[in-house]
This record gives sequence, structure tokens and C-alpha cells, in this order.
Amino acid sequence: MFGLEMLDVMIGLVTVYLVFGLACTSIVEAVAALLSLRSSFLETAMNEFLAGDISEKKAFAAAFFEHPLIQSLSRDKRKGGRDLPSYIPPELVGRVVEALLVSHDDTLSLPDAVNALPGKSLEGEKNRIKGLLHALVLQAEGDAAAFRKAVETHFNAVMGRTSGWFKRRQQTISIAVSSALVIFANVDSVNLVASLSSKPDTRAAMVKNAGELLEKRKAETEKLKKDKTSTPQSITEADSKYEAAQAAYDTAIHFSESAGLSLGWRGWWTARKTLTDVATKIAGLLVSIFAISLGAPFWFDVLQRFMQVRSTGPRNEIEKKKKQIPA
Repeated sequence: MFGLEMLDVMIGLVTVYLVFGLACTSIVEAVAALLSLRSSFLETAMNEFLAGDISEKKAFAAAFFEHPLIQSLSRDKRKGGRDLPSYIPPELVGRVVEALLVSHDDTLSLPDAVNALPGKSLEGEKNRIKGLLHALVLQAEGDAAAFRKAVETHFNAVMGRTSGWFKRRQQTISIAVSSALVIFANVDSVNLVASLSSKPDTRAAMVKNAGELLEKRKAETEKLKKDKTSTPQSITEADSKYEAAQAAYDTAIHFSESAGLSLGWRGWWTARKTLTDVATKIAGLLVSIFAISLGAPFWFDVLQRFMQVRSTGPRNEIEKKKKQIPA
């Protein structure tokens, strides 16, 4: 029984991490949308990928972003003009690069179109894109389909490294957001464990809520799989992300308090505290900051495993007792 109680305490603690992780993830997405981080990192990656000129007065990357197929992925800015896309399908990159090469003369072969780019030397530093495209044309042996595929492959390699940059930046933002949430709401892991250990009703409520959260996530996952209209571009709107973040935070507070967990700093400052109490509080807050910064997906997986153990544990005990009873 003691083991089951401890498991319920862990489930309750993980559930708190999960609901605040949902709020943290939503706020991080809102910040990323507000700062156009995805678009910014994509632009940086394309400027590196397509470094060089398509003509004497035009950069290859600038011509790429001005192409109608790329413009169609961008959304209109509120004050006029176009915003940069946050996602470009790899197959579209190959088509646009090929189209730009033959845009002035579609009778040219791919090798001739590459040779027509500015720059005398394919290995020169003045027009790096010419050397890159020349290598890809040789790899494709002049075949247009193979050339587009080679461009896609190289683009994916560049985006793989860019994804690493973005994740590191996102993790920094996540830690900052998690710190703000934990300190503002006083999400103290040590205090949460003590409360869950001493309040059976709170443990039971948290276990019940954990099951409902998992069922809700399963339903949302199935809905997303069936939804064919969702696109990477549509999920980066700053307004909708801000509203989702605000709703997620309100839900986290209500979820915890409705189960009987007291959050906030009411009464803590007026009570007399020892140095040990302060150190314990700081340790509890630091554990929560790190845990919540891991994000909702991580804690969803952990919670699912704990709930599976809980559902199979008592059943195994019953089976053992049945075996011990003589026939």
C-alpha cells in the first residue's frame, strides 16, 4: 500500500509539471511567434545555403524569397508588404532553385545555366552558390529531376543544423519562462510532495485528473492526425499563440487549486523562516524550474508510463494472492 501511495504522489507531482509544462510550451510558442524566430532562423539558413549572386545586382537568396511560389507561403503583414515564411517544403526549394537558374533563358541546359551565373571561377569566394550548384549539377549528371533531389537533400542538411540552433534558442526561452511561472505561482516541488503525501483526497483528485488529461491528449492527437488543413505556417500566428498561452496558464492554476494544492505566496512571507526553510524553498523552486522547462511532451510520456504501472500493479498483486490460495 505504501508503494501505491508513493506512486500516486509521483503521479500528482508529474501532473503538476505537465499542466505548467503546457503553459510553458504555449508561452514559448507565443514568444517565438511574436519575435518571428522560425522565420528569422529560416532566413539565416537560406542566406547561408544560397550565399552568392544570381546576377550582378541581385543576391540569389533575395531572388529566392521573391519567387511567387515562396511568396505564396508568406502571410500579409498588417501594415503592408509580405512576411517571410516560417517553413518551406524541401521539394519546393529544388523547384524554385531550378526555376531561378533558367528564368532568363529556359532554352539553356542546367550546366549552361549554372555557368551563366556571375563569377569567373567556380571555386571563387565571390559567388559561392555557383560552385555549390555546379557540384550538384555534376552529381545529377545534368538530369533535372536528380538535380532537384540533390538540392532538396542539401537543403535538408542545412535545415538539420538550423533546427539545432532553433532548439537551443527555444530552450533558453523555455528556462526563462519556466522560471517566471514557478516563481510567480510558487510551484515548489518540495512543498508539493509534502502536500500530496499528507492529503489522500488531493492525491486521488490528481490521479483522476491525470487520467482525464491523458484521455484528452489522446483525443486531440487523433484529431490532428485526421486534420489535413493544419500547416506549419498556420500555427505561427502571434495572436492565437498569445491567447492559447494565457488560457494554458489559467488552466494550470485552476487545475492545481481545484485538486486541493495551494499555490502562490500567501502567508509564506509573514511566517517565521529559518535558513533551512529558505534553502528548502529555493531547492524546491529550482527543481520545478528545471522540470517544467522540459515541456509538456516529456511529461505526457512520463505520466503515461506511471499510469500504466498503476493500472497493472494492483492487478498483479491480486493474481499473486490467488496463486497462494490452495485449491
